[in-house]
Amino acid sequence: MRNLKTNICLAIFLFCGGFLSTLSAQTLTAKAESNLVAVGQEFQVDYSLNASGTDFTPPSFEGFNVSGPAQSQSVNIINGAYSQAITFSYYLVPKSEGTFTIGPASIKCGNKTITSNSLTIKVFKAGNVPASGGSAQSQPGNGSSSPAEITGKNSNLFIRIVPSKAKVYEGESITATIKIYTHVNIESIQETDAPDFSGFYTEDITQNNHGQLSATSETVDRVPYKVATFQQKILFPQRTGKIKINPVTMQCIVDEQVKSRSLFDQFFGGSYKRVPYTVKSDPLTIEVMPLPKTEKNFSGAVGEFTLKGSIDKKKVKANEALNLTITVTGEGNLKLIDTLPLQFPTDFDHYDPKISDHFSVTPAGVSGSRTFSYLLIPRHPGNYKIPPVDFTYFNTKKKQYSTLSTPEMNLEIDKGDNSSALSVTNSGPVEKEDVKTLGSDIRYIHSGHEAYYHTDNFFLYSVPFFAGLFAPILAFIGFVMGRRRYVELHKDTVALKKRGATRMAKKRLKVAHQNIASANKEVFYAELLSALNGYFSDKFTIPMADLSRDSITANLTQKNVKPETLQMVNKTLDDCEFARYAPATVTGNLGEVYASAVNLITLLEDEIA
Repeated sequence: MRNLKTNICLAIFLFCGGFLSTLSAQTLTAKAESNLVAVGQEFQVDYSLNASGTDFTPPSFEGFNVSGPAQSQSVNIINGAYSQAITFSYYLVPKSEGTFTIGPASIKCGNKTITSNSLTIKVFKAGNVPASGGSAQSQPGNGSSSPAEITGKNSNLFIRIVPSKAKVYEGESITATIKIYTHVNIESIQETDAPDFSGFYTEDITQNNHGQLSATSETVDRVPYKVATFQQKILFPQRTGKIKINPVTMQCIVDEQVKSRSLFDQFFGGSYKRVPYTVKSDPLTIEVMPLPKTEKNFSGAVGEFTLKGSIDKKKVKANEALNLTITVTGEGNLKLIDTLPLQFPTDFDHYDPKISDHFSVTPAGVSGSRTFSYLLIPRHPGNYKIPPVDFTYFNTKKKQYSTLSTPEMNLEIDKGDNSSALSVTNSGPVEKEDVKTLGSDIRYIHSGHEAYYHTDNFFLYSVPFFAGLFAPILAFIGFVMGRRRYVELHKDTVALKKRGATRMAKKRLKVAHQNIASANKEVFYAELLSALNGYFSDKFTIPMADLSRDSITANLTQKNVKPETLQMVNKTLDDCEFARYAPATVTGNLGEVYASAVNLITLLEDEIA
């Protein structure tokens, strides 16, 4: 009996001693994945407790964006010895540069509260992390967590501008494709700095992927890659020589695999974290050859075209309208064809043509048709001819000039119902009925007694009398002065266009405003960019084809526009360009963007004035 009591006491003593020993060894340890990180770089912080606990309280994590915690537990039984541990994992992204201290966390273990150690994290500018904190030139997929700027070709991730041709004639179309080559998963594209394609007239190729990049396979230097087409443009060179296209820079987030920390991670393929990367393409040079010299009346069209002309009536009466239609169809720089060399009979009134376009922009180029509709009004009877229209263009397939012609058009104009005396004289011998018509305006001499006014008539020499007498004279003088003023204002078309720049810009902005209700971001930003470019083109009398970011900045600087306003202009244009390339990544209220654009134009008007 005594031995039994002794054994029980010994067991209780050993159990309490082990419990106290375990309690005294309980610790909460804080550990950061790295203490040298970059702005925007995600890293992991773990809080590990070698026991069980409750009421875990994390620090404030001031200066960081935080996600988590992810909680994991482990239990070990080795040779009958029992132990357990619990880990709380947080994922932090620093907001700015500097040195930050992460305070201690705390947790309750039984009746005791345990606190962890503090952590010091140094945050550097992206790409400038010292070597001890991870190479700033690391590449995706190699296990490094530091952000990188990748220029040129890289084994796992690079970007290229791929032209369809490297040597073309002036005005000949080129397809420029921005491609992303990768062996890693790109989670998102944060920002893109695209080249301005100075020296080219550009057309965007519409992509029906709703902002999502579809991947294909392509082999480069015998290495297969997943390839995503980010953007495509049709380029028309506007000058000869070697034109340099600046590199495109892209900031993206890559899912990078981290080293497996446990058998559980290895079994399920490891874990991933998001790492920011900046990739930059090599510059591209296009050689533009001048067009051969020609004595023909060159239209400026380059490509391959057909020409068709027709008239809706071949027999009409004088003063009746008819329509002449000429259509240019084919593939090339159709939008740069402005006029056609037409000659009309001198007895015809004619007006500026109405231009109708039916274009399709695909990776193969710009194709479709441009139709010129002329309204003609013959004034005199007779037989007339409209000479053939010669259209000379440079054929890119034949490498020579080609001339197309419409057939000669014969017209028969009859005498109209209300023909003038000149019309009758031109048409032939004067008929008896025409003479009667001409004499219908001769009145007979009135015979009889004249009516006399009384001298006491109150209207004669009264104020209304003189008002009625001089009112026509004053009205005529006012009309002449107003007419002179109107001619003065409108004879300078450049100044007229400048004065109407704001009005036209706000008119164009209404088109963008119509897409706010439907939340069509891609169309909204495209129309907004078109309105701003139209405003700068009209304001500074720069043709749309020659408009560039440099020309806009130079003209605004010359007009003494404030630097902060110039910065707002560049930011608005950058936002519009970025939204057109990746509309799915754009956030924000479209109404506020629209109001900001209207306020920007108003501010520019005040400062330029």
